[in-house]
Amino acid sequence: MRLDDLETAMLAGEMGAGARWALEGQVRVGTFFDAVDLVEVRQTHIMADAESVGETGLALLDRLANLPADERRVRTLAVTEQAGVDHEALRRLGHDLALFKLQTRILDLFERLGVVPSHGYVNFHSIVPPGFGESTAFGSTPVCIYANSVLGARCNFEGGPAALAAAFTGRVPRFGFHLDRCRRGSDLFVVDDRPRCPADWSVLGALIGERLGSYWRVPVIEGVDGRPDAVELSSLGAALATFGSVAMFHMVGVTPEAPEPASAFHGSIPEPAVIRRVDIEAKYVSYGGLGEKLDVVVFGAPQLHFRELAEIAERLDGRRIDKDTALLALTSPEIKGQCDRLGITGHIVHGMEFFAIHPGELARAKGWKRLMTNSAKLCQILIGYGYAPVPAPIGRCVDSALKGRVL
Repeated sequence: MRLDDLETAMLAGEMGAGARWALEGQVRVGTFFDAVDLVEVRQTHIMADAESVGETGLALLDRLANLPADERRVRTLAVTEQAGVDHEALRRLGHDLALFKLQTRILDLFERLGVVPSHGYVNFHSIVPPGFGESTAFGSTPVCIYANSVLGARCNFEGGPAALAAAFTGRVPRFGFHLDRCRRGSDLFVVDDRPRCPADWSVLGALIGERLGSYWRVPVIEGVDGRPDAVELSSLGAALATFGSVAMFHMVGVTPEAPEPASAFHGSIPEPAVIRRVDIEAKYVSYGGLGEKLDVVVFGAPQLHFRELAEIAERLDGRRIDKDTALLALTSPEIKGQCDRLGITGHIVHGMEFFAIHPGELARAKGWKRLMTNSAKLCQILIGYGYAPVPAPIGRCVDSALKGRVL
């Protein structure tokens, strides 16, 4: 790999042990992916939840955090993903707070490195989003795919050590979605009926992601009538990333690199696959559960935008959920602050995501099995923890919570 003078100095240890550790790893990764050089980044978003970090990651953080002060500070604006500990909400749930001792230790170490504890799964809730063409180092799947697709910024899915390394060097290897050739469309999908709510967009992302199943394929979506908003596009991207490891999509006439199909494909256009309304409905039905007792409703994955929380609050206003059903809404600390100022209160968990608060242990302690959510992404994750999830629009989730069964 070609290194500039600053990068060469980092590799030689002249900028401290933290930068040397980081650049050594980046050179190995870049060499593996045939990167010619490194590209500068100004923002990093780092996995910091205990399940991702684990004991091995903790040992690395401890080693870095105990370097001299001038060697352990990161060089970029670096923020954590959802990794907070909302003690009040966890106590209300009756959750075992001892499970979060490791999480607290991890966050202390990140703060010693100069990483900001934002705890936003969608970091755009709390920082300025990157500009068109700007390279970044984001670990969160919904943020990475949104940045690539909707903003026209450039990033790969950066795992925890890779994002931390980028924070130390202010660089990432130039491969994958930092390159023009990797950003061209590979598959065309035509939607014959516009999704009607964010949950529909989430299910659409699941359908397309399942058909692709590859990080290197870039779907191009056509036929959408009217411009989707940020919540809808975020829901689509989060599901694409979870069901297909997809890191980028184009939407004709909506995303900046796809004013028309030929631009998205950089030339010839393949034969389309059509996704109809009946396909979306069939995906909902495939999860089953209709009429069954409902244990818990979880809104999140990605953490909720203020608009979604306002809708939930309006639907619940003056009504009481079933005594045997729990309801949780997860958001970033910044959005929670907005809710507090406007008097939107209730079962809001901030700085966390449901899949990062030991959901398996919670299910065993509470006897939870049947779960409803507005997120197909969350359904895909929670199946692995033993839940029987059902995706549904916010309105149907709320109505089901009120009745205590899946409507």
